[in-house]
Amino acid sequence: MEECELCGRPTKDIYVLNVENVELRTCASCAKGKKVVRTELEPQPQRLSTAHYRPKKVREEDKLLVDNYASAIRNAREGMKIPLKVLAEMLNEKEHLLLRIEEGKTMPTIELTKRLEKALKIKITEDPKEPEKKFNAGKSQGATLGDFVE
Repeated sequence: MEECELCGRPTKDIYVLNVENVELRTCASCAKGKKVVRTELEPQPQRLSTAHYRPKKVREEDKLLVDNYASAIRNAREGMKIPLKVLAEMLNEKEHLLLRIEEGKTMPTIELTKRLEKALKIKITEDPKEPEKKFNAGKSQGATLGDFVE
């Protein structure tokens, strides 16, 4: 289930609205009375036990954020002694949105991620193409299969 970007409620059916050239993913009640660009309805379960479901698409933004982005943002903001309200004004965003991002309930967009990194002088994205290399700091026990496989 996804969360509505306006009210924050979990919803199965997503309605994409275009508000001032920004696409918002909302629930049915928030989309009521507004111009809907498209809908993304969750597939209904079939009665047969052999039903196949398509895997959920992973957005590009989800791949780039580090796992602890929420705590990194909060720690950087608190380290700079900037209140959440001031940061929201600096970034021209709503305070509630930044609070939800710091709590880890909402993921920032790519644009907001870049602005957060610049304002807080932190790095919360990673390149998905470069795998992390782990080195054994303990005693060497000779070569293993992992030494030869990339």
